[in-house]
Amino acid sequence: MRFPKMRCVWKTFLLLMFISADAACFAAPADRTFYVDCSGTVNGSGTSAASAWNSLDAVNTASFGPGDSVRLRRGTECHGVLSPHGSGSEGRPIRLTAYGGGPRPRVVAQSSAEEILRLFNQQYWDIDSLDLAGANTYGIFISGDKGILHHIHLSNLAVHDVLGGEMKHKESGLVAISPSNENQHFDDVLVDGVNAWNTNQWVGILVGGGNLGYPPESDWSSNVVIRNSAINDVQGDGIVLFRVRKGVIDSSVAWNTGLQETQSIGTPNAIWTWMCDDCTVQGSEAYLTDSPGVDGGAFDIDYGNTKNSVIDSYGHDTQGYCVAVFGAGFVTRQSVVRGNLCVNNGRSPRMAKFQGAIFLWSWNGGSIDGLTLENNTVYWNPFENSPALLNNAVIKAQSATFHNNTIYSTSPWMVDTNTSVLLTQNHYSYYGGGEPKWRYGGKVFANLQQLQSGSMQETNSEFVQQPLENWSHVFDHGSSASSQHWLQPAASRDWKIDCVLPVSLGENGLLNDAALRQLVVLKSVVQQYLPQGLHVNVKLTSPDTELFKREAFRNAQADLDLKDMTATTAAASDRQETTLRTSAGKTLQKWEGYVGPVALGLALRKALGEPSYAQIGMKPND
Repeated sequence: MRFPKMRCVWKTFLLLMFISADAACFAAPADRTFYVDCSGTVNGSGTSAASAWNSLDAVNTASFGPGDSVRLRRGTECHGVLSPHGSGSEGRPIRLTAYGGGPRPRVVAQSSAEEILRLFNQQYWDIDSLDLAGANTYGIFISGDKGILHHIHLSNLAVHDVLGGEMKHKESGLVAISPSNENQHFDDVLVDGVNAWNTNQWVGILVGGGNLGYPPESDWSSNVVIRNSAINDVQGDGIVLFRVRKGVIDSSVAWNTGLQETQSIGTPNAIWTWMCDDCTVQGSEAYLTDSPGVDGGAFDIDYGNTKNSVIDSYGHDTQGYCVAVFGAGFVTRQSVVRGNLCVNNGRSPRMAKFQGAIFLWSWNGGSIDGLTLENNTVYWNPFENSPALLNNAVIKAQSATFHNNTIYSTSPWMVDTNTSVLLTQNHYSYYGGGEPKWRYGGKVFANLQQLQSGSMQETNSEFVQQPLENWSHVFDHGSSASSQHWLQPAASRDWKIDCVLPVSLGENGLLNDAALRQLVVLKSVVQQYLPQGLHVNVKLTSPDTELFKREAFRNAQADLDLKDMTATTAAASDRQETTLRTSAGKTLQKWEGYVGPVALGLALRKALGEPSYAQIGMKPND
């Protein structure tokens, strides 16, 4: 009677053994790590730091899989193109990064190469902590020709000096994540902490496709974030999203854009979106923008966009407009321009007269449906009589408002708009003689009262006129106490920004997002005001004092390139604050938590006037 029971137990044992063996056969392979040390004289197996590969050839001929990592030794320089093969998987991306201590490993491509780093029809990649230079068309080029490519994350990268090639299209430049046709797009793209500069190609950072068919393809790239990044010295656009659903450009800076001398493939802007659905530009800064034709502005909601916004951003010292909203061939819907600061736009007299500081325009049968322009502040000082708000767009009736904006202007021409925009609760200050004017619906009004009674616009709006000589104190808003600094000799304006900034490292050894956001703002202002004696002191804090002893933290701090600041570390709680102090140590303004480019930019205009652009990169005693 017991034998059948024993046979059942034995069968159960065999079944469990089979299941265990089967599970072992199909278990995920172990993650692999490969090392590259281009300073080495012997080419090893690549499986350890002691037996590293000594060139990029081994990387480019290998095939990598989910969970693998490829690590280049810090402080070394590799020559050639970096073109690894393979894809990761969801939750197990391939990581291309650095190891050891010292400066980021540098990859220098020969001038005959099209790109420095290339991925094609590959997905699930994390790429960080590299310095990429050389090539003639692209710094980083990531593309494909079929399907959806997921999870392309670029972090803590320097990409620069892409020179020599003939500029043929808008996808060329420093960082281009761009489908090659309408049958391919990306999902989950992150460009975080990428500094890119110096190219004779078109773009600084681009995610999305260009002219891939008309009308546009049904599928666009999706879930795209560009943040904490800075670009400068490009021939065309700075930072752009093309054909994207759910996109964000956050806490980023673009300057010295649109440097092409003669228009060949387009007219550039610093930071803008085109053919985007639910895309936002926020907390960003753009300045020193130019164009060989029109545009040349800071921010642009271009045609074919739906639910796009420009919020809490700082556009200044541009040849063209501060913010534009366009409709061409399509309807641009549900746009929002809110909380932005515009200073010294329209430096080109031609562009100022054609565009103004806020520019609404449509052509080729396009139009705008749904537009809110509110809580923006414009300091408008063109070289000739030009309007601060210029609107000649076809806009759906009763769908657009210009509300609670403040305009300080040396031009008597305040507004030029058709009747498609409702004007309400705005604040105008004119610095100059003669009569100001508003043009509404083709009719000119000599003062605000005439406009209010003759057009039923500008309900609860205000107007103040002051002599032109008061313009030098415009940022003080009439406060005699705060205007005393204008009487100081330039040499005595030894102002300080002291920032207490909590920091932490993620599992990948990279600095936390909140710290990067603040440092992008501080690095931008210090380069603009350093020649005038502005000192920026950053105290990096953490309650974990062991953090500052880790090699990963020392690397992260070095990668920030804070050479124009004084950076110290201290044990402290998670309190963040930034203080602007006079040369005598008096606190002028203090911000608890994050301070963005609008608030800090305006405070520095009050304290130190215009930035010293001609001296960017120079020290106070140069």
